[in-house]
Amino acid sequence: MTDGALPKGMKEGSSSAPKKRGADKIGISIAIGITAVALILGISFTGVLPIGDEPSSVMQPATIVQEKPSATYSPMKSSESYSTSNLDLIDQLDWSISTGDVMSMYLDKGSSSLVIQTLTADDGELFVGLNADYIGSDDGTFFILVDNQEHEDYEQAGMDLYIDLPAGAETIEIFGSYIVS
Repeated sequence: MTDGALPKGMKEGSSSAPKKRGADKIGISIAIGITAVALILGISFTGVLPIGDEPSSVMQPATIVQEKPSATYSPMKSSESYSTSNLDLIDQLDWSISTGDVMSMYLDKGSSSLVIQTLTADDGELFVGLNADYIGSDDGTFFILVDNQEHEDYEQAGMDLYIDLPAGAETIEIFGSYIVS
């Protein structure tokens, strides 16, 4: 090779290193950008960084279980002796309670009343659809005691009673003029 002679394919004024094109740099930048976005989205959806060969964990939604109040049923003790019928009317009368539970419904022959035992943890409403085959009133009105206290917080529509109950109410007595047993 002579002095000043260029290798084959080289022209005067060109360097020996091949030229990099701008398109290669842009492609690498796009690939890095896509990878970064994929990592960010993956972390934000799962909250877990994918590291190593460990299987990725998936967060499960929490299961919420609502338990019934932990009150226990204990019939009200009283010095009076009630002459109750043997018939529990819980399956014979229409009734519903918004909070709590109705444990039993018995007729008290001695006082011409319907005695209802309940479990209530919160304030609520007791609906009782009375039936003239079991209890009635000569003038169409009924007198109500809640836990041996006179209770006037109720509405009456014919033989249907809507009684507002305070939290913790255990015994509701509905007095009429007569009972049929």
